[in-house]
Amino acid sequence: SGKESPAVIEPNAQAMAAAADAAHVSVAIDKEGPRAYTVAQGVCYVKPAPDPSCGKILRFKRPVGRRIHTTGKTWRGPQGGLWAELDATRSRSAECGWVLVEGPGFDISGPALVTAEGGNVQRIRIRWQRDPPIFETLLPRSATVGHLTNMLCQHTGLNRRDTILTKGLPKKAPDGSGLHHRYT
Repeated sequence: SGKESPAVIEPNAQAMAAAADAAHVSVAIDKEGPRAYTVAQGVCYVKPAPDPSCGKILRFKRPVGRRIHTTGKTWRGPQGGLWAELDATRSRSAECGWVLVEGPGFDISGPALVTAEGGNVQRIRIRWQRDPPIFETLLPRSATVGHLTNMLCQHTGLNRRDTILTKGLPKKAPDGSGLHHRYT
């Protein structure tokens, strides 16, 4: 497949003001973060600059489960987003800059990237009758079904009140009729 052109996300006025304020203070970078993350929602947000407080953000589609290598440096942005510095020497596509781990304002529910330390994440694929899956994500094992439902509905546009997740179809009643979905 060809290389995808990234979508440029222009910061809103509030984000630009916050970035300007951040430029006047020293950028606090933590050097003890994870050195590898895994794409959790099929998308990555990247600030393609050495300074994490830069305003330009690119959006790339990446397969769920793809490994993203970082330097271990992390930065918490003025809006609360957690960013990790990309390790250009270990990146497949020589990406450089900072990648969003989690944070508000990016039209995703839950983290964009997760760490796979100690097997604490699980891959979830949701299908409607057949393959391919209509939704795929990686979630921490501590995540709830409610959190998964919120993510699914945000991604697909489904109404949360009308969304039911099951492991299979309901069993048959003794008379052969189908049971209501509440019995799954």
